[in-house]
Amino acid sequence: MPSANTKRIEESATTALKAALLRCPILDSYIDSNDKTPSWDGTVFVYKSEKTKKENLAGRVPIQIKGTEKVIVSDTATFSCSVADLNNYYKDGGCVFFLISVDLSSGNSRIFYKTLLVVDLNKIIKGAGKQKTSTIHLNLFPTEANEISSIFMEFTDNVHKQMGFIGKDIPTFESLEANGAEITSLTFTASGIGLTLDEIPKFLSTHAFYLYAKVKGLDVDVPIDKVTNAIISKPVDGEVRIKDRCFFSSYRVVYENGNPIIRIGKGISVALKAEENRITVHTDRPDTLSDFIIEADFFIELVEQEELTLNGVTIPLNGASLTDLQERKKNLEYCKDVKKMLDYLGVTEELLLNDLSENDEKNLRNFTGAVLYNRKIGFHNMEQDQFYGAFKIANLVIWIWAKRQLDGMYSIDSFFKLHQIALFTDDDVDLKKPIQASQFVLFDKKGLVHISNMDYEMVYSDISQTPPSPEYCTKVNFLVLDMIGAYDEQTRHDEKLLNLAEKICDWLKSIESMIDPEVLLLNKLQITKRRRTLSMSEIIELAKLTENSYPPATRCGSYLLMDADEEAQKCFDELPLIAQEEFLKYPICHFGKPTMKEDKTNG
Repeated sequence: MPSANTKRIEESATTALKAALLRCPILDSYIDSNDKTPSWDGTVFVYKSEKTKKENLAGRVPIQIKGTEKVIVSDTATFSCSVADLNNYYKDGGCVFFLISVDLSSGNSRIFYKTLLVVDLNKIIKGAGKQKTSTIHLNLFPTEANEISSIFMEFTDNVHKQMGFIGKDIPTFESLEANGAEITSLTFTASGIGLTLDEIPKFLSTHAFYLYAKVKGLDVDVPIDKVTNAIISKPVDGEVRIKDRCFFSSYRVVYENGNPIIRIGKGISVALKAEENRITVHTDRPDTLSDFIIEADFFIELVEQEELTLNGVTIPLNGASLTDLQERKKNLEYCKDVKKMLDYLGVTEELLLNDLSENDEKNLRNFTGAVLYNRKIGFHNMEQDQFYGAFKIANLVIWIWAKRQLDGMYSIDSFFKLHQIALFTDDDVDLKKPIQASQFVLFDKKGLVHISNMDYEMVYSDISQTPPSPEYCTKVNFLVLDMIGAYDEQTRHDEKLLNLAEKICDWLKSIESMIDPEVLLLNKLQITKRRRTLSMSEIIELAKLTENSYPPATRCGSYLLMDADEEAQKCFDELPLIAQEEFLKYPICHFGKPTMKEDKTNG
């Protein structure tokens, strides 16, 4: 028999919980301090409204109550629970577990609780292994009626969704994907009294909730996890203005532990502290130069104007100040100059600020001064009247054109401004017969792998508008091969580059250039093969090029595109060693690499 003291504790604990539940009109509790039912101490019925009629019943919640004389002052508690009890809860679909700290001398009580549904119990029981007990962690029971009701509503909203998984492993998001399941959506239920749509994000950031996956082919929601301490982000389509200037067209309200934070742009956070009647603004440097300029401009304006308007609501910032305001303004103007310089050079890729080295900073200053303010630059060991090339600055690879001035220094211009170049044949030793050419035949495979200021339309326009000649067409054809080869070497394949190669290839064909049509066909089809499987008609065209009347290189290339490696090797063997070395440099070897005669002998 329990001692008198134990009985008093149990009765006091039960009384405390009953009193708390009586505050909730939609709850009806049946609890007995002397209940001898194994593992359970009663039931709480949950109704859809304050009308507690049978037809209005939403569900029942089994409960377990444990009382303790131990005074618990924190807002969390632990209890060593019997695994046998946990298994009973699990088989029944779950329960709400209560630990109630009772001070018999004062009559005060503190109630702690833990919702235990199938997802929770599955994890706890597995973690216990062969142990007879397992420690469960409980939170302080709320005192507000709606909050109390929400706990029991959450139970009834989720218990039936999880009942079908009793005795089964609860999958994770990762395990579902690993097993080939197609997850169409993720869902959850927010159970709260009187919640509006606008209040749900804040509610979810302070309440745990269960996450379910909708899997293609299954009619049930699959429980995968319980989310606690969620950070909820709510996008808002509304202008962010300072006075008459609109800086952003949207922002996010992020709730963390119930506290709202306004996130603007990439690195601006505005914390609204209503109880302190103040606003805290925090800035993190964004990743890109463009974002930095926008956000630095916004922040300086915010400090100077001392107000912020969000979606039509103006918030005053009284007494805003910055000790380094002038330095920030100076840095902002410099960054704007850098952006102007990059725009002039045709850079379309964003400059990543975190990638900048000390040498990159130096090059940025030099290039900005040269492009915007006509300052000259010196290049080490350079004596040419003009030269071109790629300069790497942080993540950018910028092609420039440099011209030597009378003082030996160089002016900088964009490579993509039109510059005149000429070709000369080998027998024109006096360079008296220039052949007009597009500057873009100066590109090579290495330089085409990554260009931050590439202008595809201009490249094609200039190449196609240059008068054709045998020498020029040959150069252009090799440029096509370099483009294809560069495409293969790119970490992220640039489809625009492959499209450009195809357009130029089509142009060479359209002008009846001095390039063998068989070569143009091979180039065209190897571009196509990088996109898709060749069609039967395309295979037939290739097969025609395998006749003995065609050169070995043409036949070899055709066989490679048809995935006929043995036949390709036989044709390759017909080539002299020097020709073999050259052939292996061609991008068509992406589809199969023949072996040189020397390699076969040595092997």
